[in-house]
Formats: sequence, structure tokens, C-alpha cells
Amino acid sequence: MIVVAIIGILAAIAIPAYQNYSKRSSESACLAETKGLASQQFVKLNDPEGSTSMTADELTAAKGACKDMTFTPGQPAVIGNGTAANPQTPATVAKMVGTIKNPIDSQKPKATCELGDVITCKVTAASE
Repeated sequence: MIVVAIIGILAAIAIPAYQNYSKRSSESACLAETKGLASQQFVKLNDPEGSTSMTADELTAAKGACKDMTFTPGQPAVIGNGTAANPQTPATVAKMVGTIKNPIDSQKPKATCELGDVITCKVTAASE
């Protein structure tokens, strides 16, 4: 009887810890995958040979740790030759966004990477 009680206590402690661990690993995996795809996209966009950005099919095929992956192109403030871009269109940052399968915080279900001068990645809320 004592052995059963001890096993019950250990299970009560271990199950929530395992669930938290699996959520953290899911978040880390999706963030890493988003960062990797953002790096590939960054290289393609800055390729002097004129390579195009990743297609929707490439993004769909690349996802594994994330539910889905989207890329939103940006509008630079300055064109590559140093001249100002169209002043009528405000500058925006390109974004690679992955949806985390099992997020720790349900208010922050997205892994977002911004492709500016450098790539910045973080876990964000859906509306950010």
C-alpha cells in the first residue's frame, strides 16, 4: 500500500513537469525552425545574383516543428544602391512567422523572425 502511495505521489509530480518540458521543447523547435528558414530567406533576398524569395510550396515543405509557416515581404527604406525608396510607401520589415504546435503561453503562439539588417527572432502574440 505504501509503495502504491509513493508511486502516486511521484506520478503527480512527474506528469506536470513532463507536460511543461514538452511545451518548452515544442516552442524551442519551432523557434529554431523559423530562425533557420528566416536565415535562408535572408540569404536569398540579399543574393547579388538575383535569387528570388522562397515560394509558399517551399515553406509548406520545410515545416516540421511548426504547424504552419508564413513569410511577409518587407519594403526597405533605402534601396541597395543607397537611394531612398518610394517615400509614399513606409518602410516595413520582412517577417517569417511560424505557429507553435504546443505553446507554453497560449497568448504567445507564434515564433516570429524579423529580417532587417540582422535577423531577430522571438516568441510573440498572434497580433504582433
